[in-house]
Amino acid sequence: MTGTKQVLAERLHFTSCIKDDVWHPKSNSKAYEWFYFDALSDNGREALTITFFDNFIFSPRYNSNHRDYKIPALMFCFYRDGKPLFRAINEFTEADFIYSNEDKICRLSNNSFKFDSAPYGKGFLIEINTTFHKNKKLEAKLEWLFIDCDFETNQADISENLHYWNLVAPRADVTGHVKVTDRSDKLIDLTHFRGTGYHDHRFDSRWLPNSISEWYWGRAHFADSTAVFYSFQEIGATEPTNKFYVVKNGELRQGTANFETQGFSRDILGLRFPNRIRLVSEDNMRLRIKKTQVIDSNFFFVRFLSEMTLTLRDGKPRKSIGIVEHLAPQKLKYRWLDWFTDLRIGKDGKCSFLP
Repeated sequence: MTGTKQVLAERLHFTSCIKDDVWHPKSNSKAYEWFYFDALSDNGREALTITFFDNFIFSPRYNSNHRDYKIPALMFCFYRDGKPLFRAINEFTEADFIYSNEDKICRLSNNSFKFDSAPYGKGFLIEINTTFHKNKKLEAKLEWLFIDCDFETNQADISENLHYWNLVAPRADVTGHVKVTDRSDKLIDLTHFRGTGYHDHRFDSRWLPNSISEWYWGRAHFADSTAVFYSFQEIGATEPTNKFYVVKNGELRQGTANFETQGFSRDILGLRFPNRIRLVSEDNMRLRIKKTQVIDSNFFFVRFLSEMTLTLRDGKPRKSIGIVEHLAPQKLKYRWLDWFTDLRIGKDGKCSFLP
């Protein structure tokens, strides 16, 4: 292993640990931490993502040089038939973010998630009660019941030079409902959701645009397994850090991977991203990814559905639809984008201008 690779390996701290799925208070106003949940419905029509931020990395206020406070935020995105149906992005005050590490309860104004363990299993209950574009109301109650989780306890002291990724639960049963009403409480949409989900947790003490130049992550659920990948290029590093994990039969197979991209496209907002991605692990697990449909994007981020083909040691290809995300953090420095970015963000109790 070369000296460069040793440095890269030290930049990512990986774990898969429910015990460490807690908030890590940090005084640095550029530090960020987020708890992420997503799910794809059994019928293949709906997808949703929910993220609780203690410091909102997409906010113009986070990326300003003139503040010494944090901006907690909630992002709730709901998609149907490959299109964004509802998107609530709301910033809050530091006082609105409350976390109990003892009880594993996070509250962000009227939104919360709580870890619970019962005879039938363990997981998170998420409750959303917020507003978004044109004062529409979004209410959701969803349960992530873990199927595969808690594979590797690898706790470490917090370092200012490390990126932390906790792959808490690669696979979960997700059930619940999502309800949207207008300002007069007239029903707009009600979805009873059932599907397969994912939960992870990340944090870093560094300002994102000064630490990572490019970032990809994605996952897909197959009949007998789940595949997850994570790739980011540290600023100043000669090679990206690439990780590829497969969960099968209750075991986590892990390792570094070769990461190849092909056939680039540009989104309508100008972000360049690959149409195809290929990963090959050290023990010859292979994941081929073919973009099928962009479901969300902005100037520095794109989320797309993909056809994923996983091949393990048995040589049998498995196909499924998964979610891939790409972030170009350097664009967060561009102050001329702040006005456009702000149009999608609700703040100070007010709804966003754009959906």
